Amino acid sequence: MGRTAQKFPVRSAKALRAAGLCGLVAFVAFNAGWIAGDIAQPRAFSPADDDISHLGALTASNAWLYNQLAANISGALVIGLGLGLWRALSPSRLGHLGAAALIAMGAGTFLDGIFRLDCQPIDAGCTNDSWHSHAHKIESGFTAAAAFVALLLLALAFRRIPRWRNSWLPTIAALPVVIVANVAFSPIGAGAATRAGTVVLFLAFAFIGFRLIQIGGGRPDSQSTGSPSP
Repeated sequence: MGRTAQKFPVRSAKALRAAGLCGLVAFVAFNAGWIAGDIAQPRAFSPADDDISHLGALTASNAWLYNQLAANISGALVIGLGLGLWRALSPSRLGHLGAAALIAMGAGTFLDGIFRLDCQPIDAGCTNDSWHSHAHKIESGFTAAAAFVALLLLALAFRRIPRWRNSWLPTIAALPVVIVANVAFSPIGAGAATRAGTVVLFLAFAFIGFRLIQIGGGRPDSQSTGSPSP
């Protein structure tokens, strides 16, 4: 039956707003980390051609900028966002699956700063054949897949929940926009394409975080809630 949107208890609302803030700060932390990391590298390093992961290699200059700021901190923040979504989207199964995929993506991002590459392409004889380099490559593929799955599932969950419904189109649109950003910047180089796609990805998480802050603050986007649409 129709009724005004239910507000969360004070403690829950504060927790949701904190989780939403995690999404906004993750966008800032990740991008600040790789931008500062690019600036810190020698001139021979090419942000246009060299992958973003090389900023955290064992031979990288000021590798902490990527490993701790861009990877560890932003990964932990994405996990916080995912935990907030798990609570906010309950009892939606799609919502829980999307939140779980986002938590997995955050965990993978965190591990990106732990499993480091051996070297950068500018290093003579660079092969990246250590166990942690192989772990990094596996983790990177897993993290990218988890990010795409998270956005897809969250968008579908948003569509079914009245107070989230106006968020589903921007969230699902992030998927093709990531691909377009990669393609648009690929003529510049593979590194530029990866960076552009990652910016769009974290912007989508920031948007979701912003919506979570609104909902946690008791500002529903519709006048009433009812049964989820099929």
